[in-house]
Amino acid sequence: MSSATSLTVVSQCNVFPDKKSNLEDLKLSVCDLPMLSCHYIQKGGLFIPHPTLPIDSLISHLKQSLSQTLSHFPPLAGRFSTDSNGYIYITCNDAGVDFIHATAYSISTQDILCPLHVPDCVRGLFAFESTVSYQGHYKPILAVQVTELADGVFVGCSVNHSVADGTSFWNFFNTFSEVSRGIKKISRQPDFSRNSILISEAVLKVPQGGPQVTFNENDPICERIFSFSREAILKLKSKVNDKKWRKKSDNTNVDAVELMGKQSNDTLLQIHSKGKVTAILESWFKNADLKSQEMESNLSMGEISSFQSLCALLWRAVTRARKLNPSKTTTFRMAVNCRHRLSPKLETLYFGNAIQSVPTHASAGDVLSRDLHWCAEQLNKSIAAHNNEMIRRFIEDWESNPRCFPLGNLDGASMTMGSSPRFPMYDNDFGWGPPLAVRSGKANKFDGKISAFPGREGNGTVDLEVVLAPEAMAGIESDHEFMQNIRNKKVSNDVAMGEFGEMMIEMMSEDIAFTVSVPSHKAFERDLRLQVDDSLVAGTRNDTYAVVSRTLGFSAVPRTLFSTTVPSGKEVFYDSLSGFTVYISEDVDGMLVVKRIRSEKVDLIKRREIVLHVMDGGFEQAVQPDYTK
Repeated sequence: MSSATSLTVVSQCNVFPDKKSNLEDLKLSVCDLPMLSCHYIQKGGLFIPHPTLPIDSLISHLKQSLSQTLSHFPPLAGRFSTDSNGYIYITCNDAGVDFIHATAYSISTQDILCPLHVPDCVRGLFAFESTVSYQGHYKPILAVQVTELADGVFVGCSVNHSVADGTSFWNFFNTFSEVSRGIKKISRQPDFSRNSILISEAVLKVPQGGPQVTFNENDPICERIFSFSREAILKLKSKVNDKKWRKKSDNTNVDAVELMGKQSNDTLLQIHSKGKVTAILESWFKNADLKSQEMESNLSMGEISSFQSLCALLWRAVTRARKLNPSKTTTFRMAVNCRHRLSPKLETLYFGNAIQSVPTHASAGDVLSRDLHWCAEQLNKSIAAHNNEMIRRFIEDWESNPRCFPLGNLDGASMTMGSSPRFPMYDNDFGWGPPLAVRSGKANKFDGKISAFPGREGNGTVDLEVVLAPEAMAGIESDHEFMQNIRNKKVSNDVAMGEFGEMMIEMMSEDIAFTVSVPSHKAFERDLRLQVDDSLVAGTRNDTYAVVSRTLGFSAVPRTLFSTTVPSGKEVFYDSLSGFTVYISEDVDGMLVVKRIRSEKVDLIKRREIVLHVMDGGFEQAVQPDYTK
């Protein structure tokens, strides 16, 4: 464990599958073998369990759930073996996995969530620090560590990277949480077939004692999570694809409403295609009709994606911060999922590694002297070209010279993008609700390592976990082009509501008689999450409700949603700009807490019978118990 935390191991044991495996040995593929020199994947979630659940019961329940889950994932309970020809296999022998119960009562959820940079204490929340995947010959392939914090629990999983990529890892984690919730039939059965082109006759020769990581683990690094709102990402994508918003001197009705209707995820919102803007919104949209200019035709490529646009933004910022010679060649690597790109395709839930690292090269001078569109276009070309034929070329190249993947920033001008904002990281609910945050351990981190996570709010938000040398981190933190797109988590107390907040207040109907939560311009989009069995009162169930009114009109009749109407195992999501009855508490430091999520900036404004809570910072929309029962 990391000495950076005052962490105590309460117990450590082996957990075995509850059913004997009949799966044959699985040969490591051309995508698995290069990962033997990489650390174990370390990812986990920060949770607040139900306050009435004793920790001993929770630990026992998680062990039992893990045992049941392992029966669906036999490779995770196995070990590596090497035959006389040098081929490496996963022997599915039910040897078991490690389960660690630890305590770190000096660490609170806010100690993890609030610091600008990811704190060192996060490292101690995972097992197998600095463990290389080749060690799966004699160490468990999986370890689960459950750490009690002062006010929460962290569930950290460490999985051998030669056994699973991100797709496989999150399928396991999601299944683990499903089983914990009592779901009998898992929704995503993994595929263990080994009959594709990825299974090769080539032999990877390893040095005595096994391969080691290819970067210096002791180099100083700084880690920060940068959050991007859906609005910022869409604007960035529009800019990259040469879409521009125009103002029109007339016809200020239909287009803006249609656009907002398409962008909203509110299932209650229905706008007739010929409808007019309501009186409430006319003042908002006058002289500001939104009209997108058609993107110029490009026959060779499709539209540059939001994620490629985001990567281009980061590529430029890091290159600028590193102060490289203009002639220096920079490299931006992106992990590409090959499952759907191969022909014939692999199963979507193929279990193992099915990724390749696709590089894009450009001189530092070109990255900085050309515009954002050009950088994104280079990334787009590389990804678009990585088709079935290119994947097979990569395989042939590796077979001609079998080798481990050279992870790191060996030339001082490289970046490596891993993970994906499409991974279902916040779908993990062990029975206590989705995680407050997802974090990773120390594994495979070096100057230039980037990991993409979905934002907790969903709806197209993205978090980038950026690891850089300290001086480079300081550089991007002062980079205007980059930072103007970041969703700030902390706002000084003297920040006013801003023009958007004032406009929202003026749009409010005079007769709304319930408390509403008005987003500031930095908290425009939010999710309401309402689950079956929700309760804010101890010993009760299904007594929770939220009042929701229409997104595009505060005069609409509010709809009350009760947790009793939510299907079991599901969540109801609403994207709304309007009112909610909110359950609010105050943290020890006076910070307002809405359903356990701290807001970073709050103004309480009384307007007749309406109480407005104007909030900056991401948070989950709140619900309230029904005291009428």
